[in-house]
Amino acid sequence: MSLFLTKEGKRKSPMAVTVFFVDLLFCLVFGGAYALLTEPLHSLLPLGGGMPETVLHCLIIAVIGTAVCCVLFLLPDKRIVPYSFAGLPVITIMCLVASTQLEADLRGMMVYVTLLYTLLPILIGNLAAWTIYFKLRSKDGLRR
Repeated sequence: MSLFLTKEGKRKSPMAVTVFFVDLLFCLVFGGAYALLTEPLHSLLPLGGGMPETVLHCLIIAVIGTAVCCVLFLLPDKRIVPYSFAGLPVITIMCLVASTQLEADLRGMMVYVTLLYTLLPILIGNLAAWTIYFKLRSKDGLRR
């Protein structure tokens, strides 16, 4: 039994590796969206600071980042995008586990920042990606 070839001699799809690297790409997209859009949103939508403003800005950035990431639905294998969004919580958990190695005051800040910047992209991304995937699957009659 071969790791990379099927019984018929065709190349196997390394879906887990593909999904992991697309997860990393999604992290870069969302990180770039936060880096590029935080200041303009703060200027355009000032709500007096505080948590409501932060959550609104994170929501807008998560929607924009999800839209950019969903461009990968143009790939032939439509499973890559929803599987990658489903894998984003794993990266969040890895960051939370890594934060246990920090000192107590830094750990609290790391957990706060990690959850602040990952929860909305995970929720919105999974909602959008799985909805699009199931619509494409029912439309095209995909069996995967």
